Amino acid sequence: MHSKSRFFRFGNFGKRRLEDLNGIKRVRFNNYSEYDSEKSNDGGSYGFWTDYSRLENGKWEVSYGTTADFEYCPVCGSFNDHYAEDEDDIYNSGYSCGEFATATSDELIDEINKFEKEHENDDEYFIEYFVI
Repeated sequence: MHSKSRFFRFGNFGKRRLEDLNGIKRVRFNNYSEYDSEKSNDGGSYGFWTDYSRLENGKWEVSYGTTADFEYCPVCGSFNDHYAEDEDDIYNSGYSCGEFATATSDELIDEINKFEKEHENDDEYFIEYFVI
């Protein structure tokens, strides 16, 4: 039996502080401040996100994405193709620019609360929570 994940997009917490990540398998920080649906794939007005995905060891792996149709590195978050074919040039991640960063749950909670406070009135910035 496969478990389906669901996601919830919460508005800003305002003064409410997130305290735990129980039941959450991925957190996505979205930045659509420059996004334009007419130009979101190859016109220069892209949406960006940073994912924190829960690892089996309890830490969170950080990766990056965009709405652009161009090569975009999930390890460092830049418009480059860092995926390495030659095993001598790669890290365990499979990318030449390094390993995926990781964070503890406490560090992620701090990032969530900081993001919510900084973007309290910005609809172009939002967080999605993916649960099991």
